[in-house]
Amino acid sequence: MTSEIDDTAETADSADTVESVDGVAAVGAVEAEAAQTAAALAPAAEQCPPFRRQPLMWAAHKAGTTLTYLTTHAIALYGTAVLRIGYGSLYLIFLLHEYPNRQSLWGPNAPWTSALNQQFANDPGLDWLAVDRWWYTFLGHGGNAWFEFWYHVAMLVCLLFVLGWRTRVTSICFALTLMAFTGRNVFLTDGGDNIMSLMAVYLAFSRCGARWSLDARRKRRQAAKREAAGIAEFAWPNTPGWQAVAELDRTREEIVTFLHNAAVLVIAAQICVVYAAAGLYKSQGSDWQNGTALYYTLHLDWFRPWPGLSDFMAGQSVTIAVVAYLTVFVQIAFPFAVFSKWLKYPCLVMLVGMHFSIAVVMGLPLFSAAMMVGDAVFLPTGLWLWIGRRVRERVARLPRPGRYLISKRYPASKRLRPAPATPRSPEGSVLPHQGQPHKSESR
Repeated sequence: MTSEIDDTAETADSADTVESVDGVAAVGAVEAEAAQTAAALAPAAEQCPPFRRQPLMWAAHKAGTTLTYLTTHAIALYGTAVLRIGYGSLYLIFLLHEYPNRQSLWGPNAPWTSALNQQFANDPGLDWLAVDRWWYTFLGHGGNAWFEFWYHVAMLVCLLFVLGWRTRVTSICFALTLMAFTGRNVFLTDGGDNIMSLMAVYLAFSRCGARWSLDARRKRRQAAKREAAGIAEFAWPNTPGWQAVAELDRTREEIVTFLHNAAVLVIAAQICVVYAAAGLYKSQGSDWQNGTALYYTLHLDWFRPWPGLSDFMAGQSVTIAVVAYLTVFVQIAFPFAVFSKWLKYPCLVMLVGMHFSIAVVMGLPLFSAAMMVGDAVFLPTGLWLWIGRRVRERVARLPRPGRYLISKRYPASKRLRPAPATPRSPEGSVLPHQGQPHKSESR
């Protein structure tokens, strides 16, 4: 018994010794890693001068670092893809919805005739270029066949833009399509088409087809084919002439990346300006100051698609007064909240709820949807990746037409099943031996 106790004590002492040695080793590893990290960051710290001693050098260093990042890293690729899909789908649905009324809205025999449109476009008071005046009257340059052809081309352009087919070209065509239809009848605007026209111009400078598009799928398939065939990635020959071409190509890539990032920043700034201008304009009105603006809005006949719902909401005087003050506060605060991760997302939730209410209660779906799609640029990439995975999982669970037809035509009881392979020797069989004839090796 005494020997067992001694052995146990020795084992415990050795374990404590091992744990202490492991602890020292772990601490040493952490210190070594910290030293390596500090050594790696030391050159960067030396390159970046302190702000208090050399403010101009510090500002120049930060500007150079920011420019390098903006020319080498494309931001919000999934956000711009969502804007492409959203705005293209919205305008395609709009054109399909107005398809029976297209002649009355934009056709050559519309109440706003081509002659009136031409006279309006040539007004000297408008600060338009000659190409703008020509393009805004583009749909009225011909007769009925001309209009019908370009109307169907516009729907095709919207579809290709949503799918992301040759996005560099279709994005420009989509922007021109929106401007042509907006200029043909300027009295059909509700604010939503103005936002969509601006965003379409900005998206033409972005890489909105780099994700969730046919262009992205084509690049993945081409890369997979090259990898399967053992073909290496293209590289410019190491000669002075070709290296100059490679440098030009690298410069082109940096310019394209910078334009994309600049377009994303302009889109974000445009959304902030819209919200800030709307909030500041509301704050100057007496109806918004005393909280009765929504009450009077709910009694406007033009914005009462559901009279019962409007009357019910108008009866909640305290609630609509609180909502009016909250709307003004959130719209003014949003341009500042975008710089805070904790304030940005609650503001986005409230703004999306506000636009959803406008779409349902006031009957302005195009304007509300255009603003909600624009808000998507502020959402993080991780959210879009999670949504993409969820959508792929749901799509993978859907029954395929081919499987359904096969299972319907050939039930499981009638399908031919392959016979189990006969093993070469009884030892190689996983089935119980049932008097199988022995096969010699010569056979």
